[in-house]
Amino acid sequence: MNEMKSIINWEDVKGKIFLRLVNYEKNKADLERKIHVKFLDLAILVHCDCKERNLDGFYVSKKQALIWNKSIKDIYQAALENTYSKNNTLVTPIINLLPQETAYVVQDAMDIINTEKVMMILTNKSVSFGAAMLLNISELKKLADQFDSNLYLLPSSVHEILAICSDQNTDVSYLTDMVNGVNNNVVRPEDYLSDHVYYFDREKCEVTMAVPA
Repeated sequence: MNEMKSIINWEDVKGKIFLRLVNYEKNKADLERKIHVKFLDLAILVHCDCKERNLDGFYVSKKQALIWNKSIKDIYQAALENTYSKNNTLVTPIINLLPQETAYVVQDAMDIINTEKVMMILTNKSVSFGAAMLLNISELKKLADQFDSNLYLLPSSVHEILAICSDQNTDVSYLTDMVNGVNNNVVRPEDYLSDHVYYFDREKCEVTMAVPA
């Protein structure tokens, strides 16, 4: 009973809610009752983490927002602050983090494009549903400024996003084929995020779909 009360009480849960990204079309049937925002071909959800209470987590619904007596804006704001807190973000070269089979597939493909490019992985410290880093504009801007370049962002899975600097020699069609290859051969169906490549413009601080030349 105490555990259920703690879920009902906003003050008990506001530090335990986080943003998650999922594919919009693949999850469309389940989105109606959940709080969500459509972003490009994705949906931004809010997930409540209940592991410390030995309970299953849950996606926040419109009904739950009423129970908390909080606006959707307030709920998203709390989730955003938790998701992008300094001690919850991880940005590192891909070879340091991804499983070897995935890293080698992607890195081999990158070697064909440009051996001097460094592919970075953006996720959270738990490497669980870290693809929400696609929306972390401050970290994307920091990385883009570090590379002195705009970025191509590749949806590796719902757990992470990959980033490389963009230039005129990078073929978006090739990157898209690479994403498709990883999705078809490495990513589990439940971890699938998207087949599209995204683009971060560091001047506009904006994420859009990458358009093949």
